[in-house]
Amino acid sequence: MRSSKQRDAVLNVLQSSCDHPTADVIYERVKEIIPNISLGTVYRNLGQLHDEGIITVVESSDKKVHYEGNLEDHIHFLCKKCDVITDVFCKPETPSVFNEMGYEVEKQKTVYYGLCKACRNNI
Repeated sequence: MRSSKQRDAVLNVLQSSCDHPTADVIYERVKEIIPNISLGTVYRNLGQLHDEGIITVVESSDKKVHYEGNLEDHIHFLCKKCDVITDVFCKPETPSVFNEMGYEVEKQKTVYYGLCKACRNNI
């Protein structure tokens, strides 16, 4: 896939984000760099970057799609009350049952759901 000014800006914004922004949030951040970019262009570039495996998506409990540029092995914790997605940096283990069945796992996505510390303290 060819590089473009818009695609590079979308990727740079995403890779420099500590959160897991939605397309609308990414659009607002990219507009600071390229004021005339359209929301459609941001969505198109996010789709292409995802199709190429350069970024990943995480769906929150309210069904919003969040994007992530960090492809390091990690798992996610999603608070079911405030919808904050937190990266947990530990290597997810692949169950040996896949090897026993003759499968080769290339990647996995693990999300734990529950209440974050802040929401637990406010119960």
